[in-house]
Amino acid sequence: MREIEAFSYWPDHASAIRGFGGHRMSPDPRYCFHTLYNDVQAGPARYVLRLRQARASVGELTLRVHAFRPPHDTQISLVAGGRLLLNEVASGDLAVEVPFVALRGVVYAFYGYFSEDTDIQAGHVGVELVESEGGAEAHFVEPPRSALAPADSRAEVRPANALIHAGKVSLGAPVSQECTVAQISAIGRQGGERGDIAARLAQWREVVCLAALDAYGVNLAGLDGLVIGPAGEGVRAPLGRGHFVVTYADKVPEEAVDGDFCDFLLWPHAAGVADASDERWQQVRTVLGRLKIGGLGVIGLTYRQPDALISSSHAARDEALSRNEVGQWALRLIGQGYSVAPMAFAPFADAVPDGEGQVSCTLIVKRL
Repeated sequence: MREIEAFSYWPDHASAIRGFGGHRMSPDPRYCFHTLYNDVQAGPARYVLRLRQARASVGELTLRVHAFRPPHDTQISLVAGGRLLLNEVASGDLAVEVPFVALRGVVYAFYGYFSEDTDIQAGHVGVELVESEGGAEAHFVEPPRSALAPADSRAEVRPANALIHAGKVSLGAPVSQECTVAQISAIGRQGGERGDIAARLAQWREVVCLAALDAYGVNLAGLDGLVIGPAGEGVRAPLGRGHFVVTYADKVPEEAVDGDFCDFLLWPHAAGVADASDERWQQVRTVLGRLKIGGLGVIGLTYRQPDALISSSHAARDEALSRNEVGQWALRLIGQGYSVAPMAFAPFADAVPDGEGQVSCTLIVKRL
């Protein structure tokens, strides 16, 4: 652990917490603190904000971890975030941690601003950086760089200011999206419609997986691919024609070690993810951990349609996968060094549930 000067990025800017920062009024009245960019030991890390003798009756502090890779990056990326509610804080000490995964050659800064008006006072504002130091964290293996990774920037599939997609979605330019009536009808017009609704939704997930490869530039011969679980000929044949080196795995692979990374991975039918939410997250994290830097992953999911009527037996399964949980995955993945394509959730009337009220969704992720 090392202490970081909280106001070192703009040393002359006064903080919105009276008595801290510089002596000049900040151009942003919401500004709280901003550290310099720091080299961080590769692996799991976290910034910690400590407010001592804090007092507030209202407000919210939003925290961000920003990063870039010198000397070629031209823009700052958001890699993790958090918030601290300040309602009815009696005089005392407050602390909040924001975890992230640090990569070699990337520098990181901690930034805070007040996203809601506040009357906070504090006796001390301190920032600590906790890095990997032996133990299990010492086994962190940084992935190799994919040929898909840009040479001079950390291009993202998720715009820096948007996690929710606005506007129409399509099969030709997929985002992280739920299946809609229009999309499944488009598959039928292409002559590919097959079987009952569950089979058609499975086909939709496979179609989106392949469409994502085209849309995000996964088109170089010789790329290493990984396909997890069942995949029909509609997936296998195009991948074969693409001159990729593809491995097909029947089950979720173990943690990646040297040589086990891939340029892209497809898991079109991940409905078999574990029953417990923490186990599901661990499986998703493990699978996406196989990606090289710049690599693309597409996961096909099913979960109960929001607001759908369900039986009492299904209602008792409070551990069932939900739309909200997938959204939480997206935020966690951003904090662990991934970019997530904007999420397009369908209105109730536009979604296509199967016979059990389950809707299909694809999650598109890129490793930065």
